[in-house]
Order: sequence, then C-alpha cells, then structure tokens
Amino acid sequence: MEFKILKNLIFFEFYENIRNRWLYLYFSIFFTISILLIYSGGSESERISASLLNEVLLIIPLFTLIFGSIRFMDSIPFMEVLLTRSENRFYLFFGKWLGMGLCLNLGFLLGSGIPLFLYISVDNFFIPLQILFFGVLLNFVFLTLSFFLAIHFSHKEISLAVSLLLWFYFYLFYDLVILALSVNLGDYPLESILLFLIILNPIDLVRVLLLLQMDVAALMGFTSAFFQKYMGNQTGIFFAIFLLMLWIVIPFYFGYKKFSKKDL
Repeated sequence: MEFKILKNLIFFEFYENIRNRWLYLYFSIFFTISILLIYSGGSESERISASLLNEVLLIIPLFTLIFGSIRFMDSIPFMEVLLTRSENRFYLFFGKWLGMGLCLNLGFLLGSGIPLFLYISVDNFFIPLQILFFGVLLNFVFLTLSFFLAIHFSHKEISLAVSLLLWFYFYLFYDLVILALSVNLGDYPLESILLFLIILNPIDLVRVLLLLQMDVAALMGFTSAFFQKYMGNQTGIFFAIFLLMLWIVIPFYFGYKKFSKKDL
C-alpha cells in the first residue's frame, strides 16, 4: 500500500513536469547544440566529446538549480493539501525529487543522446556515453541542491538569487580561487588542501573525471592536472564517482530533515 502511494506520487510529479514548456526548452537546447557540435566537429570524436562536456557542465547546473527551486516553491500549496491527508513526508519529498529528476534526465538524454547515437560510430562512443551518464548524475546533484535551497529560503527571489550565486561559484569562480592559492602559496605543501577543495565542486569532479580519459590536455585546468598527478586515473575515477554520490545523498538528507520539520 505504501509503495503504491510512493509510485503514484512519482508518476504524478513526472506527469506534471513532462508537460512543462521549460522542459521542452531544456530538450531543445541540448538537441540543437549537440547537432551543431557534431556537424562542426566532423569525424573528430575527441573534439565533439570535449565540446559536449562543456555544454553539459554549463547548462545542467544552471537550468536544474533554477528549475528545481521554482517548481518546488510553486508546489508548496499542493503539498500542504496532501499533508492535510496525513501523507508521509518522506514519500512526498522523495516522490517529488525522483519524478522531477526523471523528467530532467529524459529531456537531457533525448536531447543529447539522439544526435550522438545517430551520428557517432560505435567505436568512438565510449566517452560520449560516459558524458551522458555523468550528466544524469549532475541532474540529480543539482536538483537535490535546488530542493535544499528552496526549503531553506521562504522567498522565491532569494532562492533564485542564491541558486545563481551557487552556479557562479561552481562554474566560474572555483578554479580561480584554487589557481590563486596555488600561485600565491606555491612554496607551502598544499596537496591536502587542494584535494579537499576538489571535493567541494561536483562540476569540477565530472570535468576532471572525463578529461582524464581524453587526449585534450590543453583543455585541462589546474585542478584537472593536479587530480591526474596525485590521484591517478583509475583511483581518481572511482573516487570522483563516490563523491558525486555523496553530493546527492548528503544534501538530500539535510533537505528532507529540514522539510520534515518545516511548518507548511
């Protein structure tokens, strides 16, 4: 009976979001850019993969943070109605998270996956397939963060502002901070500090993880080169996957903990 309730909540959330015009925009962006990258890249699979990776790391965090925060806050009145019927808060929170995450990943996988499967040969598909896989993980990571922010800030404007600041930090500001530390404190042993800072950025984890497997050393920032030097390819891959899972589990736990005590 409880599983049926959870299944209904997931299906309802999926059905509500699959009709959202912003999700079709999400699909269209990935589809259009992927087609352009494939045609401009020609037969250079490495170049296409590197460009697609940049596309994924830019669009997924930005769109998912904003979309997740807005949709969560817009659904608060509906959640209040459900809670008056004594619905389980965990089922409500998890169902909403999973239903929305499935919609986002469907748009991403169809938008990027269809062009890749049509135009890239099977022999060159290993890296693009990994990009799709880690794009799915990033969707769940930043959807979890968007829920966390929406729960902790009662006003939509504040939640959106913090979401944009968080994206700016992860995507633009983060490597500049690490590079500044390395240049100004290069005479000190910074290995442990830099490894810890790498953990604090899921975008950089995915970028490092995939660039380590591509022959595009010129595109690797400082953190990527450092990760390769001190962690090694195989160790770094498993370590990064584990950390990405933590980026999903930990914010989800604290977000639900706050949600379970929130007076809706």
